Amino acid sequence: MRAFFQYFENFFFRAFNFSGRASPLEYWCVMPLIWIVILALLPGDAAEFWSSLLARQVPPLNPLYYDSILVFVLTIVPRLSLTVRRLHDSGKSGKWAKLPFIAIFSSITLALGIGSALLTSSVAGNEAVLGLAVLAALVMGSAESAWDGIFAAAIAANSLGWDVIWATLSDMTGGMPKPQLAQGVGDLAQSVKSDPGIGIPAILVTTLMVCTPVVSALLHLMFMLAPTKYEEDGFGGMLDPAPMRETGGSSAPGIKRRDPLQSYACLFERSPEQEAALKVRQKQELKDLYRTRVLGQG
Repeated sequence: MRAFFQYFENFFFRAFNFSGRASPLEYWCVMPLIWIVILALLPGDAAEFWSSLLARQVPPLNPLYYDSILVFVLTIVPRLSLTVRRLHDSGKSGKWAKLPFIAIFSSITLALGIGSALLTSSVAGNEAVLGLAVLAALVMGSAESAWDGIFAAAIAANSLGWDVIWATLSDMTGGMPKPQLAQGVGDLAQSVKSDPGIGIPAILVTTLMVCTPVVSALLHLMFMLAPTKYEEDGFGGMLDPAPMRETGGSSAPGIKRRDPLQSYACLFERSPEQEAALKVRQKQELKDLYRTRVLGQG
């Protein structure tokens, strides 16, 4: 339990320390709990935002007003520094800390690409979606009446219930043509045969967009789960800055571990004059001990 609190102490007080190390246990004790707190605060913030809309009041527009966003923003730097120290502990460069951002932004890009492709292929023949787009343009066209439209939509949604809303959305999207994967692959193969100069780059770009989020997330998880690298490297240095020595026991051969007594060696260091005086005093004590115990002299 003491080590658990020490991990959180390091998380806050070493927030701007992007050097050193963090063990796997330290990372996995702190990081999941931070995300649990953020996700636990999110429903309360959403309920407060929704209740303001139902009361026909403009909700607070400052993102830091909401606890979940505030905790997320305040812990960005500590989370990043902890990730960098964990990478150093596994023998990796801190530059790999960009992997989560790459995974998130590539996922958003992929979702927007798929959504725009589905929308452009179906919005022209779907009157319901087209009507929603026109309604949204009318509501948001005037800045003065925008909030009135949002209040009315929130009250209508609350009176209908989410079950009815989801059923309506399902009916609206049910008429959209389903994407045919086999047909898409066949069209792409045909385009490659007809014009390799255009088809091959398209395949590479598509593969990159699909694989980048997954590969980035898996690499980040693998690095965070990697064991501690005890050897000295150019990222995190030694496991502990204190002097180390070879130890026996169950440790693997050649692994250096910290000798706790070496940290206090500086307290017992003596100057050359003190060493000389100590030797003279020890010799005199031996002579006195020999004279009293062996020779019986007082």
